[in-house]
Amino acid sequence: MKKFIEYLKFFLGGLAFGIANVIPGVSGGTMLVVFGIYDRLMESISGIKAILKNFLFLVVFGLGGAGGILGFAIVIKSLFDAVEVQTNMFFIGLILGSVPLIVKTGTAESKPKPLCALPFLIALSVVIGLAVLERAGSISIAPDVVDGFEIITTVKLFVCAVIAAVTMIIPGVSGSFVMLLLGVYDTIISAINLSSLNFYVIIPFAIGAVVGIILGAKLISILINKYKLMVYSAIMGLVIGSVYAILPEGFGFNLQTGYGFVCLLAGVVVAILVQKLGSAGESAKE
Repeated sequence: MKKFIEYLKFFLGGLAFGIANVIPGVSGGTMLVVFGIYDRLMESISGIKAILKNFLFLVVFGLGGAGGILGFAIVIKSLFDAVEVQTNMFFIGLILGSVPLIVKTGTAESKPKPLCALPFLIALSVVIGLAVLERAGSISIAPDVVDGFEIITTVKLFVCAVIAAVTMIIPGVSGSFVMLLLGVYDTIISAINLSSLNFYVIIPFAIGAVVGIILGAKLISILINKYKLMVYSAIMGLVIGSVYAILPEGFGFNLQTGYGFVCLLAGVVVAILVQKLGSAGESAKE
């Protein structure tokens, strides 16, 4: 039973990761932190031996991620169209609820130092800067129309996927936002519509995403092993900055925001419950 709970957490983490990476401004990496599986994933895909050793974990997580991307792309879009403020504030609640876990994990081996403020502030500035760029309307790149195999388009999709995938696993940074910057977001979202899957887009992008995640995880895993406190200081800056990045435009003293705060509290509760689920999974190993 405890093993089942542990793998349920892995599946739900993958599901949240997939859903988050469909939404510009919401970070899939942050969802990994929320679900307490960030370090586990980074280590699991840091090399061939690590992949083989953690194969079952990766399969369960991958099924959740695929389900989140394919099954919730339309649902999430509908929620944002209908109740954008409440949906965004639910994600903000998830993020805020994960802050104690980040602090606990980052300071497990050593106490914070004054120098930790530097990576925190740099990371915070990067996320807020990207959010300001987006809100200023600096992104206006027309999506590609892909009706068949073209070598240039295929290579472009692969390269963009590698770049976006590296950012997907960085807490606080939105892979979907990066795809918007690269001009491929609408192309990908259209391609993964369950009613009309476009494999000329999906296949090169999926291969690029796998390559990017593995390369990014290897780098992050090395950094965490050598500079854990500094890395988690940067992660905290990215996560806190992402609250501003996804703050809804309709936010203010109104009824919508009032309902939004209920959703925010629900998000905090979900994050806490997930962390308790993670603790139950850890107990199963002991």
